[in-house]
Amino acid sequence: MVQAAVLTLGDVIERAEANQAIVLQAKQIVSERIDLHRAAHADLLPSLSLIAGSVWSQTRNGQPLFVAANASREIIGQIQLNIPLYSPQLNALQTLARNQTDVARYQERESRLLVAARVTAAYYRLALWNNECAVWRSALVAAKFLFKATKKGYQIGSRSRLDLVQTHLMLTQIRDELRQAMVGATTARRILELQSGYPFDGLPDLAVIRLYDLTLPKEQIFDRQAARAQPLLHAAEAEIQAARSQLRYHRSARLPVVRGMIAYGIDTGTLPQSHDLGWQVGLTLHMPIFGFGNNRYRIAAAQEHLAATEASKQALLLRIQDRIATDYGAAQAAVNAFHNEKVLEQETRAVYQMTRKGFLAGALNALALQQAEKNWVQARLKLAAAAIGVLLTKAQLALDTGVLPQSFGGKA
Repeated sequence: MVQAAVLTLGDVIERAEANQAIVLQAKQIVSERIDLHRAAHADLLPSLSLIAGSVWSQTRNGQPLFVAANASREIIGQIQLNIPLYSPQLNALQTLARNQTDVARYQERESRLLVAARVTAAYYRLALWNNECAVWRSALVAAKFLFKATKKGYQIGSRSRLDLVQTHLMLTQIRDELRQAMVGATTARRILELQSGYPFDGLPDLAVIRLYDLTLPKEQIFDRQAARAQPLLHAAEAEIQAARSQLRYHRSARLPVVRGMIAYGIDTGTLPQSHDLGWQVGLTLHMPIFGFGNNRYRIAAAQEHLAATEASKQALLLRIQDRIATDYGAAQAAVNAFHNEKVLEQETRAVYQMTRKGFLAGALNALALQQAEKNWVQARLKLAAAAIGVLLTKAQLALDTGVLPQSFGGKA
């Protein structure tokens, strides 16, 4: 597999889904449920079996110990075909197995969303640290230039020693902040490598993070999308169907079961001869009459379980809508914060540029320049955090509705 030049959010989610144990476990559970569904379907089909045996009658002191069915010795050797003609419980079990397979499929989708949520958080955390490192590197370049200019001015007598010490202190502080940011970026990078399954130091550089669209659809759109796509809701509906199938299974225990049997072979009380081979055809009916309330209580329990699953789905829907409302408000706040931080960054940049020109011209001291530079750097850091906040809250809204988040700054 050739590594991409840059790593988009879609890339890392795709790789994480292929490597995370929780997704692999969910896939195995789906395969297990599919096999159980096939087995339940096979119970409705005819089955072929071999029956062979020999039974002797025995007595002791004239009292029988056990008796063969047809004579003192019974010999049986048959190929038997059993045909379920009418078996409501087997039909209910097949439906139940299909419903449980649907539940497993939706739970697998939910496990993918869970992995995507973790990876998305790790991806944007690394992107934020990378942005902070970029801000501090840019500030470091500017601080180095100012320190060199101040040092030259001090040597020719146009700058005071205080200005020289102040610009050197500013340079030292920026270097320390850059080191701290690099430590944070290294930790975030390692976490993303673990989440996505990349080998150590094998993670490509992240794609450039840009904000293409700051608009938010109406909150009702997210509610409707969740009703269509949220696998938790679909799994809850499948569990309701499974509970209904369970109820049908217990109710069908009161119904008769009819089976047909076709056999070819021998069933004789004497030594078998060639002319003893023959066909047997049988029809059995099993009709339950009375079981001391055993099935009645099972039906009542199944009805209560069905009511519980239906209530659980309504509670789940309320939780999802509540989560969407909370995250929608967070997304609105993040968009507003981004607009505010963008204006503040532009204003502090203008102040820094004017202060820098004044310092280089000798009209302002290094203390004023340090304060202006500090304000601008902080504004840039807040703007970077606000941009990541917008992307993260919008991604969380997508996850709330059961949709994988878009990969901004790269392919979708």
